[in-house]
Amino acid sequence: MNKWLIILILLVSELACATNLRGRVDIRHPYTGDLYPASSASVQLIVITNFGQQVVYSYFTGSDGMYYMPNIAPGNYILRINNFLDYNIQVFNTPYQDLPPVLVQ
Repeated sequence: MNKWLIILILLVSELACATNLRGRVDIRHPYTGDLYPASSASVQLIVITNFGQQVVYSYFTGSDGMYYMPNIAPGNYILRINNFLDYNIQVFNTPYQDLPPVLVQ
C-alpha cells in the first residue's frame, strides 16, 4: 500500500474523531445584576501532559461572548478564562459540543 494513502487514512480518521467546541462567557453587571456577553474575554483550552500544561487553543470571545474551537480531540481539558478562572471539561467524541456558559464576576 502506498505510504501517502496510509498517512491520508490516518489524518482523516483523526479528524473524524475531532469535536467542534462552542461556548459563551457572560459577565454580571455590578449594579443591576443582569447578565451580559463578555466580549474580548480570553479563552484557552489546556491539556495536561507529561511535560506540564500545554495550550491547545486560544481564542477571544466576540461581541456576543461566544467562542469557537474547531477540531478538538476527545479527552480531558482545562478551560481557562481570562488567565485566572479554570474549569475542568471533558470533550466527547461527537461532531459538535456546546459547553455551559461561564460566568465571570
